[in-house]
Amino acid sequence: MNIEKNLIFIKGEDKTDKVEYCKYNSFTKKYDVTFSSGAIFSYNYNNVVWIRDAKDINIDNKVVYVKDKPLVTVKKVISFGDYIRVIHTNGYNELYKRNDITIEESCLKNPKANNCFQYLKDLSKSMGLMLDGSKTFLGKQYDKVTYISPKSALAFYLNPEHLEEHRSIKNIIFPFGFNLSQREATEKAFANKVSVIEGPPGTGKTQTILNIIANAIMNDKTVAVVSNNNSATENVYEKLSKYNLGFIAATLGRRENKENFINNQSGTYVDMTRWKLEPSEKQSIIERINKSKDEISNMLSKKNKLANIKNELSELKLEKKHFEKEYLSEDVANLKYNTISQLKADSIMKLLIELELYGKGLEKVPIKIRVKNLFKYGIYNFKFYSNPIDEVLDYLYYLYYKNKENEINNDIEKIERELRIFNFDNELKEYSNNALKIFKDKLSKNYSKNSSRQVFTEEDLWKRFDKVINEYPVILSTTHSLRNCIPDNLLIDYLIVDEASQVDILTGALALSCAKNVVVVGDLMQLPNVISEEDKKISKKIFDTYKLKDAYDFSNNNLLSSITGLNNGIKKTLLKEHYRCHPKIINFCNKEFYNDELIILTEEKEGDSPLVLYKTKEGNHARGTINIRQIDVIKDEVLPKLKDEKSIAVILPYRKQTDELSRIIGDTVEADTVHKFQGREKDVVILSTVSNEINDFVDNSNLINVAISRAVKKLIVVTSDFENVDSNIGDLIKYIQYNNLEVVESEVSSIFDLLYKSYGEKLVETIKNSKKVSNFDSENLMYALIEEVLSKSEFANLSAAIHVPLRMIIRNTEKLTAEERKFVLNPWTHTDFLIYSKLDKKPVLVVEVDGYKYHAQNKKQLERDKRKDKILEKYNVPIIRFSTTGSGEKKSLEDKLRKVI
Repeated sequence: MNIEKNLIFIKGEDKTDKVEYCKYNSFTKKYDVTFSSGAIFSYNYNNVVWIRDAKDINIDNKVVYVKDKPLVTVKKVISFGDYIRVIHTNGYNELYKRNDITIEESCLKNPKANNCFQYLKDLSKSMGLMLDGSKTFLGKQYDKVTYISPKSALAFYLNPEHLEEHRSIKNIIFPFGFNLSQREATEKAFANKVSVIEGPPGTGKTQTILNIIANAIMNDKTVAVVSNNNSATENVYEKLSKYNLGFIAATLGRRENKENFINNQSGTYVDMTRWKLEPSEKQSIIERINKSKDEISNMLSKKNKLANIKNELSELKLEKKHFEKEYLSEDVANLKYNTISQLKADSIMKLLIELELYGKGLEKVPIKIRVKNLFKYGIYNFKFYSNPIDEVLDYLYYLYYKNKENEINNDIEKIERELRIFNFDNELKEYSNNALKIFKDKLSKNYSKNSSRQVFTEEDLWKRFDKVINEYPVILSTTHSLRNCIPDNLLIDYLIVDEASQVDILTGALALSCAKNVVVVGDLMQLPNVISEEDKKISKKIFDTYKLKDAYDFSNNNLLSSITGLNNGIKKTLLKEHYRCHPKIINFCNKEFYNDELIILTEEKEGDSPLVLYKTKEGNHARGTINIRQIDVIKDEVLPKLKDEKSIAVILPYRKQTDELSRIIGDTVEADTVHKFQGREKDVVILSTVSNEINDFVDNSNLINVAISRAVKKLIVVTSDFENVDSNIGDLIKYIQYNNLEVVESEVSSIFDLLYKSYGEKLVETIKNSKKVSNFDSENLMYALIEEVLSKSEFANLSAAIHVPLRMIIRNTEKLTAEERKFVLNPWTHTDFLIYSKLDKKPVLVVEVDGYKYHAQNKKQLERDKRKDKILEKYNVPIIRFSTTGSGEKKSLEDKLRKVI
């Protein structure tokens, strides 16, 4: 019978192609069936199902999937109600249940998606390696793409208006350990079609990737891990192998990798006999890890809090040393008042603020305030107030530092005690070991069907890929080669793009076409992909002919920046916990590049000297990209002090300087450009800037960030004097000098950051609760505006303080007249706001708020304003004034900051 018009089941089996004729016999109430062989049989009515309601399904420009596996060579698809018949070009036919069949139309049917893909296709013809006189490698790859699954990650990328969310996988496990950020990143990877993991240096990107792989396999999913280079994927394979799990991954991609895979198959499995768990044992372990996961997460939160408190303590102690060195007089240091010295730091700060608010302008503290403080703070010794008001204030500043330090130490001891009682390290280790047992149990069941492992041929990689990926559920490849590893239209469940900031959008899009879901892993503050100036011009010209979002601009984006720029709803996780560098080293990157969001879990020891600065003298030592003077300093001054160090790197911006240094010092120390050290680390890093002038290449923030964050124990910077240049190198010099308590020739002091942060918080709190100080409303509004402006990424390394006394800004008063000196040294003379650098705490801009009634109609105040302006001008401290009756303050402040920094 015609299989395209009929479907006949006999006793539940499809016999259509074997039946010649079929007729229902009303007399016998049976079906009389004539087979192609000529044989005739009669069947009970219930044993024959004859469906004649056939409908052809249009499959033009569509792909037919059977349980997510694409069918090739499909000629025709016919619907028989609950069944679908598929006829192939060679005449072979198959019958499937309707629920097992999916027929998909290419996402390119959508005009927006098609427009974007045509842009990428046009771009591919001009970018990348030329294969012959007319086609590039990428162009050839894109020409092969005629269909893009609407379920693919690429479909979202081409038309990112709608974000899909999934039901999160339950019972996520972490066999490779975890912290809070890694847990969040892993959970988001399985709850969203597209997710982004931002991984600053030393935050455990690879560990997170391994946990995602494990949970995918636990749920019978497949994974592809790709990057723009083999070293990143090799790192994943090495980490898997460390746990005896390398056998789950196939390193494919370029021809050499495929050949190695084919030639090195052992035909055997690792010994998994001890991996299989008894049901009761497995259930017991699952219950333990589910219970302990949340307990450990709670303790991880405490551990992070501990790390932040330790960092605060370190910064407070450093600031206290600056205060004692630059500001504290011996007389004030020797003052002793027991009742006051026992006050908490918080109370001392409140006392300071109340003295300013209610005693401002007075040379002595009024009796009513003394009485009030007796009852409020227990200050019964009124002799304290007989000291000059500036000494009273300075003593309270000093006490704040001392008592705050003691309080932080108590907090640290309390949390450390909790972690010891919980036995944190052992609990985390036990959890990871148990989770690994569950994962290995799953693998032992997956591979228990066969005693020997199937050995695949090169032909199998494309003809029987479903068998390959069943054996090797993890595929490792480069982004541009992944499509060559996977049959057309087959989708991997999860694509993980590592080091995505180095992946261009063309090769990245090709990889996205191969997977249903994507996890994009990278760091926009580390090395981006390199695009030549010529390619930038060509790609920009092509981009300008299409109406697309800026995120698709090849010349200005990599895959990471492109995806994060397409849709604000994309779920992102910043891996915050840092485990590599000495706190003082990574804290520069934290402040300069990561907006103080990193949680530094490495330990700082008393007496550590992690930061060293060599400033070379001016002279004619630099010739283009070679600086002989800096080479001499490295050879004669730096390296002799590092004889006991075995792990040293010299990082330089230029190849010629690298070659010259290697020629002079030999191969005893590894010297190279920063690109060669991405993803690596050394105990000691010597960073040489080479050039005597700052330029975009030497001062590139990505290069500087990567170079610094390679250093585990010590960072040594050899540089010309860029201290006063607004640059990353200039900021690094200032940061090192501030942290090393170096004497810097300057007429203005560093701001006492933590002191005035606390002061500002308590001042705002006091103002809110006080009826007397309603005139501070305008300052409150300005403070909110300053905070808003400083939240912008371009001002990320700036901070602001309220009411900083002028005497704490002006260090040397020699430039001042007697009247000006008196004005500056008056303890009540302060700025409204001071914006300063987070790195060396130096003033950047003074912001003053002039109330109309208080300033415009007050001659004395106007004179004081002019005097303050003149003093700040003498010391090159920029100032901007805002009237409470003015407008456009935000733009004015932003413009002023851009001008002065």
